[in-house]
Amino acid sequence: MRTVLALVRRNCLCFFRDRANVAFSLMATGIVVMLYLFVLRDMMISDNAGLPDVANLMDSWVLAGIAGIVSVTSCMGALQTMNTDRVEGKDTDFLVTPAGRWRLAFGYILGTFVAAFLFTLIILACSLLFLVATGCPLDAANVLLAVLLTIPASLSGCIIMYALTSFVKSTGGFASFFSIVSVAIGFLTGIYIPMGSMPDGMQMVGTLMPATHMSSVFRQLIADDALDRSFAGMDPARFRADMGFDLSLGGFQFDAFSSILYVIAVTAGFLAVAVLLVRKR
Repeated sequence: MRTVLALVRRNCLCFFRDRANVAFSLMATGIVVMLYLFVLRDMMISDNAGLPDVANLMDSWVLAGIAGIVSVTSCMGALQTMNTDRVEGKDTDFLVTPAGRWRLAFGYILGTFVAAFLFTLIILACSLLFLVATGCPLDAANVLLAVLLTIPASLSGCIIMYALTSFVKSTGGFASFFSIVSVAIGFLTGIYIPMGSMPDGMQMVGTLMPATHMSSVFRQLIADDALDRSFAGMDPARFRADMGFDLSLGGFQFDAFSSILYVIAVTAGFLAVAVLLVRKR
């Protein structure tokens, strides 16, 4: 256990001391925030001008969605340490020590989890403070659940990204993969473009992604009160589906519980892949 903790500490230090890497890890979040504030916010508010208190609804919708993707994008930056170690042959050096391949793998995964959890918690806290300052209605119990949800969200993100980046063998390939994930995840989770505005194929791909389900659950916990206020006396079912509050796949309608179960199942599948890759090495 001490060996794993030492590896976790080492990986965290390598990540947080690289300021450029930390900045790029937050790039996707920054892009979403800037795009929303300067391009999308006024357009979304004007498109739903007939709804009361629509500004709070749109703000809580996008900030809850961000909480669902930051656990993935921050993992990519933290896993760069693993990629660098492999390119430079440092992982081979570790394997001749008592650490062994399994402790080394757990060190990378747990170190990535620490980074992802801290970033997700910080972004969620900043989002909640902004919503409170702007008078957005929030339920204290739902806020607490959202904070607790950062743990499985971060763990899922780091396991999935660990398995995927294990196939990347070069620094250039990792950088390209990082860029693709940072840009694509905002589209596929329905943040840049609402789910209802996407083509059917893109909606299906987005719904298959665990990050989309995490964003959906965060929206239900953080933005539902604002949604209820804006749709008082009206049926919000169409709006909920179009904006990614409620997800469906093949006729099956997900609720918060089934979305979390889906995320757990997919994460378990990627964990099995990661285990096979470690054994193969």
